[in-house]
Amino acid sequence: MDYRKIIDKIEHDLSHFLIDELTKADPTKRMSYDLYKYKGLTIIADPRSKAHDKTIKVRIGVLEAEFKVADGTKCSGSFAPIEEKLISMWLGRSENSTLLRRIFTDTGERKEVPIIPFGLEEVFEESSD
Repeated sequence: MDYRKIIDKIEHDLSHFLIDELTKADPTKRMSYDLYKYKGLTIIADPRSKAHDKTIKVRIGVLEAEFKVADGTKCSGSFAPIEEKLISMWLGRSENSTLLRRIFTDTGERKEVPIIPFGLEEVFEESSD
């Protein structure tokens, strides 16, 4: 899967997670203007990074913070404490951490494996020589 598609998916998932968690106590806040900032949430990841600890940057409006993919801890930047806690919690979910790790491990190279039908091995081996 293309890493940009993964980024788009996790941006969407994280924004909905933040809105859901922040409106859990009071569902009437769901349509408030304060929550529109999460619709513009962006995630920045460098799949070619050679650093030992892989990180992603989360940008909400004008604020940005960097989080470790492995354990969800914040490296730098600043959000509201509840936002930092929720993002770390979201990063700790196995399905999200698996997708994020895939960004950094997927090289895009695919090994081609020839498929040879049973009983026709001699025909295909002779034609490849």
